[in-house]
Amino acid sequence: MGLPWPGLWLKRLWVLLQVALHVAVGKIQLILCPRRVKQHIMAMNRKNPTFSYDNWVPTLFSTQYFWFILKVRWQRLEDTTEEGGLAPNCPVVCLSGRSCNIWDFMQDNRPLVLNFGSCTPSFLLKLDQFKRLIEDFSSIADFLIIYIEEAHASG
Repeated sequence: MGLPWPGLWLKRLWVLLQVALHVAVGKIQLILCPRRVKQHIMAMNRKNPTFSYDNWVPTLFSTQYFWFILKVRWQRLEDTTEEGGLAPNCPVVCLSGRSCNIWDFMQDNRPLVLNFGSCTPSFLLKLDQFKRLIEDFSSIADFLIIYIEEAHASG
């Protein structure tokens, strides 16, 4: 496949610098004013009763967080889609552990609605709304939730 074009390397370097600065500033804020950071995070998640500050903050701005965000941002540099075109046929793993691709879930000419998410407070908060969409439109469309990798530690 060869090395990526030089412009991609420059974009990756720029993203590396952005993510490093983001993590450094966040870490400094956590050290210098932890109460203020906690107030801000709690305010953002006020609508979600299941949100636990103590579950999320230990990995916030950690080395694990840095590498995860960097990997995701680098992957997005090469993402391309065309309006009206087919979604990429990405590999996924079923709950059973079987490997397959997104297109394997398509049936005839029925639309396949993809919902990408993880166990983040914002995703879990809106999961009931997605369930209602499924109930309302399951006769004309298929629905698939794709669980994405997370930046925080799992217990």
